Amino acid sequence: MKKHLPKPAIERLCILYRLCDDLRARAVQRVSSKVLGQLLGTGSYTIRKDINYLGEVGDIGSGYSPERLYNRIRFVLGLDKKRSACIVGLGRLGSAILAYERFADSGFSIVAGFDSNINKLETIRTTVELYPAYEIADIVRKKNIEIGVIAVPASAAQETADRLIEGGVRAIVNFSPALFSYDSSRIFVTHMDIIREFTILSAYMSLGNKDTDTQNERG
Repeated sequence: MKKHLPKPAIERLCILYRLCDDLRARAVQRVSSKVLGQLLGTGSYTIRKDINYLGEVGDIGSGYSPERLYNRIRFVLGLDKKRSACIVGLGRLGSAILAYERFADSGFSIVAGFDSNINKLETIRTTVELYPAYEIADIVRKKNIEIGVIAVPASAAQETADRLIEGGVRAIVNFSPALFSYDSSRIFVTHMDIIREFTILSAYMSLGNKDTDTQNERG
């Protein structure tokens, strides 16, 4: 039975999941909540609280097994499910994401790429199938694509999001500098704006805010 987890806890557990994958690849047998907190930039109490959402995962006194913790997070958060994604906008950023090698071992697969410039599609070398942007909804529907990545100019963000949602995606990662309207009861959206991140970090520096838990929990 899946538990209701707060959004900040979900985000930290997903980061912990990737960290545990790295630790088990290095054959680390045990790790304490203090060390995990240091690696994640948060307090050991927060780490233990997040792990408690997972149920029984080991003896806190002797630390945690990265292997067992990895598998437990995978089960509770449903990360064992393979999901298909697509990229819309194949400029420098979109093409770089399309060619990102770590997708092969991530549990996610890029199965389609889209761009409004049909001539550009003929110049991109990739094993991923490419399509003109006007086919987004049809291809998303046919390939059962669940995650859409938007890497288009700001002026095209809303139309792109609408087409992805029309096709049935359940989540969008937005690299466009523009925000767009959507029904939050139907779809999950995260905005990856580097200027926004710089602005937030600048504010933290100006205010001298060292509360890393607060920084890590912002959504």
